[in-house]
Amino acid sequence: MNSFKEAMIKEKNKQYVEATLCYEDDIKNNPNASVDSYINLAFIYWGFLACGFDYADDSPIPDGYSVELNSCKKIIELGLKKYPNNVELHFWKKYCYSILGNENISDKYCLDLMEKYGEQNYVPYFFLYVVDREKYEKQRDGLMKEIEKVPTAKNDYIVSVVTAQDERKRSYARIKHKKSKLSIH
Repeated sequence: MNSFKEAMIKEKNKQYVEATLCYEDDIKNNPNASVDSYINLAFIYWGFLACGFDYADDSPIPDGYSVELNSCKKIIELGLKKYPNNVELHFWKKYCYSILGNENISDKYCLDLMEKYGEQNYVPYFFLYVVDREKYEKQRDGLMKEIEKVPTAKNDYIVSVVTAQDERKRSYARIKHKKSKLSIH
């Protein structure tokens, strides 16, 4: 089995440390490493650092395993050297850096990015959906269909962000409905 396929299996089973080792091997030893190897590895690194992912449930972090603060950046930069026109790599570079507090991301950035490189996939739409739910609801639906097929940490994160946004929308609607009922009586 090749390293990428093995990494995907490890990630599906939430064995994230082992998945990183497989993605690292794929990038290092496979001259045709998939853009997804770079994206998935960078995302797991970022998750360890920025989101405090506690992958210990299924995959205890072994002694001696560490992720440097700039590991995510290095992998994204390597990916961009190989895939310079990939919208998703550019998006994650900006998004991850923004969460780490190093840069800002905006809806304009996402739209400009997709205009420059083409609308290759739906991933930037999860951010755009957070900015404007009504305007990007159709694209959110397309994104959710696309990512439900591939169980990765990145896709789980996107689902959690979109689901939280949907719940905020439902909560707001319930509050608005309650207030309107109170004002009628």
